[in-house]
Amino acid sequence: MPFPRFFLRAFAIVAVLGCVVAAGADDNSTSALINQALDKNVSLQLDGVLPTVLKTIEDQTGVRITPTDQVYDLLPWGEQTNIKAKIENQTLRSALSAITHKLGLNWELGQFDVVIKPMPALARLGRRATVAELQALDLLTNTPLGEHKEQMTVQELVGAIDQKLAAIKTPSLSVQLRSGDPDDPQAGTIKLDTQVNIRRDATLAEALQDMMRQSDATWYPWGKDIVIVPKQQQIRLQLDKTITARYTGQDISKVLDSLSQKAGVPFQVEPGAYQRVPPEYRSIKLDLDNASIRQVLDDIRGFTGLDYVVKPDGIYIWNQNPNPMAAARAGNDPVIAAIEADGGLQVFMRESDLPADVAEYLKHKKEEEIARLRRRMKEENFSPATQPATQPAAHPHDL
Repeated sequence: MPFPRFFLRAFAIVAVLGCVVAAGADDNSTSALINQALDKNVSLQLDGVLPTVLKTIEDQTGVRITPTDQVYDLLPWGEQTNIKAKIENQTLRSALSAITHKLGLNWELGQFDVVIKPMPALARLGRRATVAELQALDLLTNTPLGEHKEQMTVQELVGAIDQKLAAIKTPSLSVQLRSGDPDDPQAGTIKLDTQVNIRRDATLAEALQDMMRQSDATWYPWGKDIVIVPKQQQIRLQLDKTITARYTGQDISKVLDSLSQKAGVPFQVEPGAYQRVPPEYRSIKLDLDNASIRQVLDDIRGFTGLDYVVKPDGIYIWNQNPNPMAAARAGNDPVIAAIEADGGLQVFMRESDLPADVAEYLKHKKEEEIARLRRRMKEENFSPATQPATQPAAHPHDL
């Protein structure tokens, strides 16, 4: 099917700006030059895929525009997302805001360029957005909340937003409030009577962001709904995101930093947690093919002793047991083997991954190894200080 185009309109004429980012300029002067360029009027005729459009803007204004990797991961067609825009007699600042908001994106001034990032609500999706979801974000961004009290409860704010959306016929959006299960504290709950301060000129999106900052609720678009859920529930959704990656002996701290970025969730690590992992377990080898981030964290827990818990502000990681494999042995589905794959990568095998015949074979090999160690103990005249509680049955290889 053909790619949809996102259309924009503005008015009048403009001048092409010269290059504003000079090599060797100090940070402050570079930022000042970019700000000057952003405040000047431009006239742009844009038609193409997003990377081409951004390069056209750079060529005609001298302002480099850099999207983060997450931008293309979240847009419906990634780098092939089409843009058609006619910008006339508008500041570059206004033009960038109009273009990015249509795509569920924001921009900010970087050190040497303008950086484009997903809106927080888009990033919280953890998957490619649909066109309807981008339209929902655009509507929320451009629709004022209207007359309201400066301080409202979460319940009142949700009701006000729902009423505002009901009055808008196209597109049709509704608010789904899922306050959580009080019987499941790990999933979190929303305190609906929490007071939230809202600016008088706030848009619907800004009001929802104020709610998120001041309460235990968060939100994101989902189909034709605006979903409001406890923060822990949304973070769990982020952990279900699947990734394909290779870690070929990276330090555990770098691997967790990478997972935090891929999940879009902050990780807070208990002081000293890494140091209590024995050195031989701090180097991580993983070959991940469409694996959920949650599963990767579970595997890391099994081999390092680093455990984690979902909190409203992100993932908290700690190490209560410095003995690797302890967490796995205590779990309901322990890691029971690490298989060396091509390139020296380790593939973690859980008990539930194994068919019955393979599990029986591994048990047999384990018993063989135990018997071999006992023979060696006998050959070396080793006398253990402790004895097994029960005498093990003779193994054929012992006879």
